[in-house]
Amino acid sequence: MRTSHTLMIFMATSAIVGAMPAAAQAETRSATSLRAYDIGAGSMKSALDAWARQSNQQILYRTDDVRALRSPGVRGRLGDIQALDRILSGSGLRMHRDSSGAVAITRPAAFSSTAMQDVPAAAEPDSTAPQETSDLQDIIVTARRTEERAQKVPVSLTAFTQNTIREKGINTATDLQNFTPSLTVLGNVARNQETYTIRGMGGGGGAGTGSGPGVVGYFAEVPSSASGPGSFYDLASLQVLKGPQGTLFGRNTTGGAVLLEPVRPKMNTVEGYVEGTLGNLRRRSAQGALNLPIIDNLLAIRVAGQFDKRDGYVRDVLTGRDYLNRNNFSLRLGVQFNPTDTINSYTAVNYVDVDEHGGGSILLAVRPGSPYAALLQPYLAQRQAHGVRQTSSGVNTFEKAKNLLVLNNTTWSPTPELTIKNVFSYGRTRSTSATDRDSTPLPIADLLGAFPGGYNNNLRTITEELQARYDDGRFSLQGGGFYLDEKSPSPLTFLTVNPLQAGILGGGPIVLPGFAQTLLGVNGPLLPALNIQPDASVRGRSKALYAQAQYKIAPTLTATAGFRWTWDTFDGDIQSYQDAQSYQVFNRLAALGFVSQAQAAQVIGLNANLCVYDAFLAVAAGGFPTRKYPNCTKPAFSGESDGPTWHLGLDWQADPQTLVYAVSRRGYKSGANNPIVTLFLGSDYPLAPVKPERVTDAEVGLKRDWTIGGVKARTNLAAFYTWFNDVQVIQRAAIAGSDILANAKRARVIGLEFEGLIVPFKPLTISGTYSYNDAKFLDYVTIPIPAIPSALTAAQPSRNLSSTPFTFVARHKFSLDGRLALPIPAAEGDMAIRATYSWQSRQRVAADAQPFDTIAPYGLLNLRLEWNQVRGAPLDLAIYGTNVLDTPYRITANTGYNNSGFSNSIYGEPAQYGLSLRYRF
Repeated sequence: MRTSHTLMIFMATSAIVGAMPAAAQAETRSATSLRAYDIGAGSMKSALDAWARQSNQQILYRTDDVRALRSPGVRGRLGDIQALDRILSGSGLRMHRDSSGAVAITRPAAFSSTAMQDVPAAAEPDSTAPQETSDLQDIIVTARRTEERAQKVPVSLTAFTQNTIREKGINTATDLQNFTPSLTVLGNVARNQETYTIRGMGGGGGAGTGSGPGVVGYFAEVPSSASGPGSFYDLASLQVLKGPQGTLFGRNTTGGAVLLEPVRPKMNTVEGYVEGTLGNLRRRSAQGALNLPIIDNLLAIRVAGQFDKRDGYVRDVLTGRDYLNRNNFSLRLGVQFNPTDTINSYTAVNYVDVDEHGGGSILLAVRPGSPYAALLQPYLAQRQAHGVRQTSSGVNTFEKAKNLLVLNNTTWSPTPELTIKNVFSYGRTRSTSATDRDSTPLPIADLLGAFPGGYNNNLRTITEELQARYDDGRFSLQGGGFYLDEKSPSPLTFLTVNPLQAGILGGGPIVLPGFAQTLLGVNGPLLPALNIQPDASVRGRSKALYAQAQYKIAPTLTATAGFRWTWDTFDGDIQSYQDAQSYQVFNRLAALGFVSQAQAAQVIGLNANLCVYDAFLAVAAGGFPTRKYPNCTKPAFSGESDGPTWHLGLDWQADPQTLVYAVSRRGYKSGANNPIVTLFLGSDYPLAPVKPERVTDAEVGLKRDWTIGGVKARTNLAAFYTWFNDVQVIQRAAIAGSDILANAKRARVIGLEFEGLIVPFKPLTISGTYSYNDAKFLDYVTIPIPAIPSALTAAQPSRNLSSTPFTFVARHKFSLDGRLALPIPAAEGDMAIRATYSWQSRQRVAADAQPFDTIAPYGLLNLRLEWNQVRGAPLDLAIYGTNVLDTPYRITANTGYNNSGFSNSIYGEPAQYGLSLRYRF
């Protein structure tokens, strides 16, 4: 039976590779004759090609099977087969030889042991075809900036292929967290403002304000700041790396990295797919890709795109408007240019356009005695009666974004041992949003978006990375430099609304009785006062040098050491004034007799076009504010920061199926500045600057594939301890409803991660994940904030939050996934049912105690019936259901109860179901 299976593998491999064998057509020689071989360590492909030349024999292999592998090489006088055995040593590849002397190299399924998912990333010419799931198969990853099998990478990571992403219903980062140990994705008020947190480390500031992200997202090896929908399609792999990064990566991080690797164009192959989806909530979406060879072995392109539309799942009881809908599209062009055998260049253009209603936040709690408690309470009671799928808003909310990324990744391999790579990118991220901070029709801390034609966020980002890698099989060294420059090419503008005040910089809100509302023709007891930010600019730069070396102490024991130093600078300025038109209502109040004409004139004269920052400084100094727009000063903020990142590791390949490793890393995140503190309290206030965050961790792990009694299984286990110094934390709604960054002096995280897969019998595959994170502050005392009436900010005393748990960290998380193949004739295709359940324990979202400071535990159940290769055609059909139990769960947290007097949240997607059809060619 095994002989027959081996012969079938050989015949199939020969048919697949066809005209792709390595060069060498000559006489067949006896396997026992000796010849002199001189093949250095390096890539497996180069070693096999050299063996073919030096042995004058034909050798057949699939490029995708060997491209991520290294060979120790061979030197000396040996027999041909003995030399080939040494070349293949430790790779998991198998050699097959027929009577003609032809040799084929294959990778058997049993050795296809990589990440925790079930489909090869680059194993078949048709990468979109569903794969059998009864074996432990490969995903090729780039966690160490070179292609390799994930089971051979001595670091904790979770990887997915495009098919796995589709089958699990992963459309956004919020979905991704349900299937990734130790990963949390949470927003603030806007759903698409997704922030990654891994092992308690995440968050970040932005250009100009400093504090790089704790977890960096990458697209084709380029760091990207874009978030939200439109990225998770036509991918070769999606990888989540846990722990500090930087000695191999472009940007330094303290928490980890999320790598999106798009499918790159393939030479000499026309292929593609088209997929459409219809579902409830009027869901209609489509995606597709087309691979076109332009010049054989030289130039190929791949065009891909997607769009996603559906109705929102939260309704406004006043206007009927639906919130949290989907309306986005993406386009991607990839160009692969290989002018020589040693040079390959990949260029990509990626564009994402989002135009959605946003909103949908639900008022959760109101603090008795807070400034607007009496006005907010009726809306809270109304919301509680309506549930979490209805709200009432005073803002026509929206989320709009246009993200463009152009990149080039060029690799030159002058020798098998040396590779030089350059990665360049140009990015433009523009977005604007309108949000209702209080989730009621009242004008309290509402954001109306930007000036017409402007943006709240408008960044131009350029990155450049040059690296060199040397690898002789025993020793490897990779080093390089990274540069990032981002700035706002045009002013960042904001329009915010707060209740009209009776005096200068506060004085208490004007509350209108019912009859006055009728006379004035306004809806509600509060009059809106518009605050305008006409001009703000930001700029940030990051430079780094890094290197990492690996040395094989023994054939199965490898030591790793890496170091990086990063230099960061950031600066910006901001301007703000009170809109004159908002105060013209005092003329109407005077006409109705509520105030005198003199009083109206005085209020208008004092407040109209008043420069906010200058007025605050004048009052704080005991003076009188007189400066008016456009003569406002522009308070500036700036800072610089630098620090080390290092990596020390040891890994032992106990046998081909077992990897044991230990690693310790230092992570660094840039210091920062809080512009909102500078604006209202001055640059000398202790909360204005933020110290750099430093993290040190220790991790041990085991990756193991098993075969026991014919049952195949995989278990990956990692345990870690992380120490924090000056950890950067978010204080929610601290000033004017805005969040600020602060430092907690010391903290720690203790954790465990597990990923497993078992095939008890061929039709059934079961996989699961689990993570445990015990994260708490050891020394954290907050800095007090004085009352700022003009910013609607009450005094906030110092709080001792030592021994409190981290925010945005679930102590326990697990997921279970089962796929059962149904018994239908092979000619009819492959039919299976899949069930996926993910659960997480309670998750703290506010450091200080308050109502709704914790997201309650929740679990989500997804079901899927799939019929692949329908009746032998390249057609895949699926009926899906997500969150089929319609479990309510929160995905954002605006925890301002103790500061602004209220808190609210956005809830995740309800039960959805639909049908998906994919055609491959």
